[in-house]
Amino acid sequence: MKTTLKGCVVEKCIRISALFSAFERIFDKDYYFGGETHDFWELVCVVEGAIRVTAGEDIFMLEEGQAVLHSPMEFHSFWSEKGTMPHIIVVTFAADVMPALKERRFRLLEGEIEMLCGLLSKSERIFRFEQEILVHQINAGREADAHLFVSGIENIILSACSRRGEGFTVIESAGAGNYRAIVRVLEEHMTERLSLQEVSQLCSMSESTIKKTFSRYAGIGMVEYFNQMKMRQAARLLEEGKSVGQAAEAVGFHDQNYFSTVFKRIVGMSPRAYLALRR
Repeated sequence: MKTTLKGCVVEKCIRISALFSAFERIFDKDYYFGGETHDFWELVCVVEGAIRVTAGEDIFMLEEGQAVLHSPMEFHSFWSEKGTMPHIIVVTFAADVMPALKERRFRLLEGEIEMLCGLLSKSERIFRFEQEILVHQINAGREADAHLFVSGIENIILSACSRRGEGFTVIESAGAGNYRAIVRVLEEHMTERLSLQEVSQLCSMSESTIKKTFSRYAGIGMVEYFNQMKMRQAARLLEEGKSVGQAAEAVGFHDQNYFSTVFKRIVGMSPRAYLALRR
């Protein structure tokens, strides 16, 4: 009698579909990376030293063995801390399957850090790079190695995110508090077109304080940050099925052409192209 086995379907919890960059660097003690937003995931791991990170409205310290996973369209920046020359690994990628992560800051085990460093040391044999850090294509005959590279990144993230978060130093300085307060006010007024003067009044802070705060923690001006915040929200609305006009109105842009210009400058493609890509 023939026995037919149905088998057990095992769905992947993480599936990386494309790599954009993979590199490690040792940065100077005074290094400062101004803020950016992009539509893919970014893993930042500190191998040695310390950095201070801005992620959305959060400001925190990452030290040796700690990492953060920035989600698509999350504003982020970082700079050297504690007088160190931080050794950093960065991997950026697109993923068509990702778990709903409650915590995107985590500590890597010693073996996971060694594995990550090992993967990066092999990357130039596996991939062809442009501008030193941008993954362009897989080298001929290295397809299996590329698969193992991606699987290794997936396994590290999955393993680390399954553990409870621990001991991250949240920055509680007056400046960090001002930054959080300003960002929250901007979030509350997403549908409006606020000037620096108006935000100053809403936050009960001087315009110079707001300028200095954003220069320190975001690396860009408040108005530019506000526009980036609006475009992140607009992108989410487009993904939910809203039209370009509806998304524009929802973030305070009554001129759809101007909205499209700002969206393309920040996101890298027009709203319609973004909409077509996500559907």
